[in-house]
Amino acid sequence: MSVEPLDSMSDLWTKWQGHLVNGTYRIGRFLGGSDHSGVFVTLLGQQQPVEVALKLMPAGTNSELQLRDLRTAAGLSHPNLIRLLKTGRCELDGEPFLYVVMEYAEQNLAQILRSRSLTDEEAREVLVPTLNALAFLHGRKLVQGQLKPTNLLAVGDKLKLASDTIRPISETGASRSVVSAYDPPEYRDGGYSTAGDIWGLGMTLLEALGRRLPAGQDDGRGVVAVPPDFSPAFRDIVVQCLSRRPFDRPKLTEIDAWLRRQATEAAWAGGAGRADATGEADTITFELEEPAAPVGTQSGPAAAMAEPLSALHVPEPIVAEPLGTRTARDPPRSSRPPDRSFLAPLILAALAAIALGWVGVRALRGKGHATPPPVATTMDLAPQPASPAPAPAAPVTGSSGRVHEEIPDVPAHARQTIHGRIRISIRVIVDSAGNVVGARADQAGPSRYFARLALEAAKKWTFPPVDTPARRLRQIRFEFTRDGVKAHAVPLQ
Repeated sequence: MSVEPLDSMSDLWTKWQGHLVNGTYRIGRFLGGSDHSGVFVTLLGQQQPVEVALKLMPAGTNSELQLRDLRTAAGLSHPNLIRLLKTGRCELDGEPFLYVVMEYAEQNLAQILRSRSLTDEEAREVLVPTLNALAFLHGRKLVQGQLKPTNLLAVGDKLKLASDTIRPISETGASRSVVSAYDPPEYRDGGYSTAGDIWGLGMTLLEALGRRLPAGQDDGRGVVAVPPDFSPAFRDIVVQCLSRRPFDRPKLTEIDAWLRRQATEAAWAGGAGRADATGEADTITFELEEPAAPVGTQSGPAAAMAEPLSALHVPEPIVAEPLGTRTARDPPRSSRPPDRSFLAPLILAALAAIALGWVGVRALRGKGHATPPPVATTMDLAPQPASPAPAPAAPVTGSSGRVHEEIPDVPAHARQTIHGRIRISIRVIVDSAGNVVGARADQAGPSRYFARLALEAAKKWTFPPVDTPARRLRQIRFEFTRDGVKAHAVPLQ
């Protein structure tokens, strides 16, 4: 739903306000238009009417083909595409029109760019739903057809692409003059291709990050000069998207891979403190089947665009499936003890009991503490006594009667930012019942994000009961990889 408020077009379209389309849709407030279409507000429903958008287009010689494309688009369902609710023909004072009723969008990206450009992070977040929608269309041999800031829309908390411009891929077609910088140079020869959408994506990024397009971009020559002060992070990908020859432009999968690398670099640069946000690029899915469920709610860029894009943030998605290498969790304890970090008397007693031992531990580690064997998903947490000691007749482990090994639940997109292995050691103090009453990062590793996950998990571990203060100090060693998380504990004596 391209809405371009053009003052010169206002008189052309506002004269239809108040008219009825096929006796059903009353043409309401004028939203914007051009010489080939006008967009208005109308109401849908009788008892509890809701605002929707109504687009009018003069019926020309190719109206049958245009109506066919609109009906094709109306049959699509994707959370990042504007829903087309009704399409058809109508007459207003004897003049023939095509019309389409669609979701009402509160705002589009072009309106944001009138006041400011996007940051690199915001642009990456806008790319996620955009790539999702394009992948959905391209997989069905369709193209968006007119990818530009006016066609990136906010509907509630979703960012969506306009659907009334969707066309089937075609190698041939009626030649046309290139009148927009967002049209690739090959469109002068007719036809629509997925490479044309990539060109539009490149021009959209060029404008979104620079706030305006460089002069002379609508001459159809296909030569684009990226400004010297353009975002270094996006320069290469934008230059590739704006290649003169269609086959030189990157595929969606290549842009997705680039976006993943961007997320990884941003995570490392920021200590991975925002890996859960920038890593959202890893949730891009290239669907091959029609989504079965109705469109649901979504958090992300579009929600912020509705204000206007002042603080884009994509929240960390919930990953429900278990990791491939994580151990089975024990049932939750029937009653969790109160916040043990505030049990001052108990902690002070434990610290006093091991004060001398702590110094000794650090000295031992300085003399070359043995590296643990390869990480395993199952582990023996029983402490190794310095001298043989009789095992209790009926051991009771932890306050709940069992050992509990908490493995961090890392979202899939965050795991994909890992290259190699991330090892993090957490030192914990346990009470006589085997409950953790204190924890700190002994070896944080290169990532604050994964260190935080490890620390929170370590606080939930329980151990076999201990009978001496010196055996209340443990180290839990976590290993994060793309395949999952492993952990094991060792006593520190």
